[in-house]
Amino acid sequence: MYALHGEIGPARTTIKAIAERAGVERLTVYRHFADEGAIFAACDAHFRSETPPPDPAAWANIAEPAERLLAALVALYGFYRRGENMIANAERDAVGLPALAAVIAPRDAILAAVREDLLAAWAVEDRARTRLRAAIAHALRFDTWRSLARVEGLEDVEAAELMVDLARAAAVS
Repeated sequence: MYALHGEIGPARTTIKAIAERAGVERLTVYRHFADEGAIFAACDAHFRSETPPPDPAAWANIAEPAERLLAALVALYGFYRRGENMIANAERDAVGLPALAAVIAPRDAILAAVREDLLAAWAVEDRARTRLRAAIAHALRFDTWRSLARVEGLEDVEAAELMVDLARAAAVS
């Protein structure tokens, strides 16, 4: 099922296809997974073990805010590159699959916490803080990376540097 989710996405992956790929009967799949939420959770756990997300501790000790943001974005963009198909399919399909949306929702909370941690490093006035929060949130998004890397052809470091430039501009009051 993991491979199918990466190839065609969770919404298009049927129990029949999972069973065929695994070489078992459909009933066997139903016995192992109580519902689609259990399937999505198992697939997500496998994805995280195969493609671990970056650890915020890697940039936590960088005092200079722009350097800290750059380190976080380079790490995050590398993760996006390694997990691109799975992340893209999950984000696309979560809109119509509440059980999948529930499984991937914690990622949004983690990114929000990373955003707030990165934002806290900047000494800016309130008006600029609102813009800076938006710039950092935008920089952290998968679809931002995908646009810069896949549509515009930037390397991950170049995309991260561009987003740091955006953050610096937003930080000016």
